[in-house]
Amino acid sequence: MLSESSHTPRSVRRDAPLSHIQRIYSCLMLFLSPIIAFYCLEWMTHNPWEYMSIPVQLWNILFYELIYLLLFFLTRRVRCAVMGGSLLFLIIGLANYFVIQFRSTPIVPWDIFSLRTAASVAGNYEYHITMSCGIALAVLTVLFVGGLFCRLKLPRGHAVKRLAAVLAAVLLLCGYTTLLHQDSFIDALNLDNTLFTPNYMAKKNGFTTAFLMDLKYLTVDVPDNYSAEEAEATLAEYEEETEAESTPNIIVIMDEAFSDPAVLGDFDTNEDYMPFVHSLQDDAENTISGYLNVSVKGGNTANSEYEFLTGNTMRFLPGGSVPYQQYIFSNKTSVVSWLESLGYTTAAMHPYNSTGWNRDKVYQYFGFDTILFNTDFTNATRIRKYISDESCFDKIIELYENKEEGTPLFCFTVTMQNHSGYSDDYDNFDVNITAEGAASNARLNRYLSLMKLSDDALEELIEYFSEQDEETIIVFFGDHQPNDIVIESIWKMQGKSSDTLSEEDDEKRYLVPYIIWANYDIEEASGEDTSINYLAAKVLEAAGLPLSSYQQYLSGLSEEISVISTQRLADSEGNDLSEDDETVSGLLEEYNRLQYYQMYDNDRTDE
Repeated sequence: MLSESSHTPRSVRRDAPLSHIQRIYSCLMLFLSPIIAFYCLEWMTHNPWEYMSIPVQLWNILFYELIYLLLFFLTRRVRCAVMGGSLLFLIIGLANYFVIQFRSTPIVPWDIFSLRTAASVAGNYEYHITMSCGIALAVLTVLFVGGLFCRLKLPRGHAVKRLAAVLAAVLLLCGYTTLLHQDSFIDALNLDNTLFTPNYMAKKNGFTTAFLMDLKYLTVDVPDNYSAEEAEATLAEYEEETEAESTPNIIVIMDEAFSDPAVLGDFDTNEDYMPFVHSLQDDAENTISGYLNVSVKGGNTANSEYEFLTGNTMRFLPGGSVPYQQYIFSNKTSVVSWLESLGYTTAAMHPYNSTGWNRDKVYQYFGFDTILFNTDFTNATRIRKYISDESCFDKIIELYENKEEGTPLFCFTVTMQNHSGYSDDYDNFDVNITAEGAASNARLNRYLSLMKLSDDALEELIEYFSEQDEETIIVFFGDHQPNDIVIESIWKMQGKSSDTLSEEDDEKRYLVPYIIWANYDIEEASGEDTSINYLAAKVLEAAGLPLSSYQQYLSGLSEEISVISTQRLADSEGNDLSEDDETVSGLLEEYNRLQYYQMYDNDRTDE
């Protein structure tokens, strides 16, 4: 015979009164889960107690509490709030952990514009979990499972009250974010708002607080005392009527992740991994060489492209932003449009997906006549997964040989061969370079072997053009150094770590070699260190070409401040400069105003 309870409808049993213990358990989970989630998300990447003050920790916890409350009011159930919140922050924390591993900086709001690019290269990286990250993931998983046992829920009905509660939670979250955009509140809570050090900013402020602070910078603020008319008048002072001494072909190669790790410290290898580049740096004929200060490391290649092609600097833009994704939506003046005005035919080339960093649109906005992506490379050889530099350089030669006779060529190429990661072996790639002693590790050896292949390909390209009659200049430089995991062993040899570098050591992570070579007589120089925003003007000067008014301005500015990047300011002697210096500050403010004019008020009018 069945008991009376066995005949009770299921719906009735579900709505049975909760025990005192169940109520307490559900309330504790709703209150404590956000706190635990906060510490877990931070712990995945660093120890929050080491960087974050108690008031800032409490401020971050308030955000997590509001998120869980919002989920509770939306779903009526503590179970859904605890499970949903725990899963949400597990996913966000893990994504942020891997992003930091790959590019050494945390997720920022404008990364949403890069999702398509990130998805296209996600399979190229290696994924591993540290013990601290694993523990944090385990705790969040336990929280998620613990939410299954939360029985407390809001009663049915009372739709108006629930809607009011939801709106109240949303308004509180909006108010929370608004406060983070007020300088007075930032100062009161002693938050860090140094956009050019996003990793430290996230550690000191908390990931979510730093992320919400960055929302303020989704658009570029108008510089103080900006006037489009005054900017135009300033640039007019630099206009001059000059004739080109010659119109050589200009071939620019921004080689993916090409760098010389020796700038970080001495280490030995079984053979030189870039003998040809080193020979060009050693006072070679008709060659200008030095090191470029770039604004990115480990990734965000498009920002180095942007600085070279426009002459603008990332220093005045939000840390971690990508102008190709955020700020370029119309025809822009650049070195491309300037050279076209001088009679050049222009081509852009990248042997990978056209949609990466929005290049398919941006290259059109810059005015390139010809744009080539991976589908335009037939029968190309590959190194690992990528089209080789050798095949890429062969395509440059093809463009040169097929161009209209008497029309100079400007070709801008971004390679792909050396893209990370560096953890896997491939049948079509031999590791021929090995670091010796304490510096030796598999990733570094693979990376150095790729550098050797690029060096060989560059030598073949220059040998080809050295035999051509048409005057040609080849510009070769790297976009950034590889991520920390590749070069960590070099730091360890010196008793250092990527996490504890001095400011001087950290600046070295943003140095890449550059070469300007010509197959005819130009004035050679070595040790000409500069920053990438000046490089295009430097190339035009070496070529004997007239400069646009903006390039003339930049050329003059480089004599006062020879390096301007997100990481560094320096004079022509290599001495670091301070933005607190009144003269330096004044020069930067004028540059910022002219850059804003170039970005927003000086679009190309040609079609």
